[in-house]
Amino acid sequence: MEKEESIETQSSMKKVIFYATVIAGFVAAYMMYRRGESLGTIAKQTITNPVGSLVSEVKNTV
Repeated sequence: MEKEESIETQSSMKKVIFYATVIAGFVAAYMMYRRGESLGTIAKQTITNPVGSLVSEVKNTV
C-alpha cells in the first residue's frame, strides 16, 4: 500500500515540475517578445533553458 502511494506522489511531483517548466518557458518567451527580441533568439533560449530564461527576464525588468 505504501509503495502505491509513493509512486502516485512521485508521478504527481513530476507532473508539477513539468508544467511549471513549460509555464516558465511561455512566460519568458512572452517577456522577450515584448522586449523586442527576435523569434529565433526567443526559441533558442526558452527551449534550451526555460527556467533560466525566465530568471534572466525577471532580472532585466526589475
